[in-house]
Amino acid sequence: MQLQRCLLVVADGRRARLFEEPSRGAALAERPGWVEGLAQGLATAKGRPRVFQRFGNGSHVGETDSPQGRSEDRFLKDLAVRIGDLVMRERFDTVALIAPPKALGVLRAALRPAVASRLGPDEAAERCEDRPEDLRAVLRRLRDEAQP
Repeated sequence: MQLQRCLLVVADGRRARLFEEPSRGAALAERPGWVEGLAQGLATAKGRPRVFQRFGNGSHVGETDSPQGRSEDRFLKDLAVRIGDLVMRERFDTVALIAPPKALGVLRAALRPAVASRLGPDEAAERCEDRPEDLRAVLRRLRDEAQP
């Protein structure tokens, strides 16, 4: 029987936590060194930029994406590259993702095809603060729900 080593990625647009599950159902081991060097939480501006007329009450909306949104997308794309490197270097069998809906979509789209083919269960939720024991229970529930 194969061990089914899994990389669990818990992220939002500003930070990420990576966990190793050495075999299916085993305790999760957080690997903070695997996210070192990723630029996390750079932009702090909220909302869309606006241009105000000097005279009168009118205003015009500028770009459709905020600096914070662009920073979060850049972080998630960099994270996807890191995930790809880890999957190949550490020889993970599966990858499980837990992230808010937008972040989950960006991560899925940015993963290399070789890594995307190893995607296991995922959840659209904010869980960056959860304890490893709680994340283990979430991973178990996701796998149970995925069983036919």
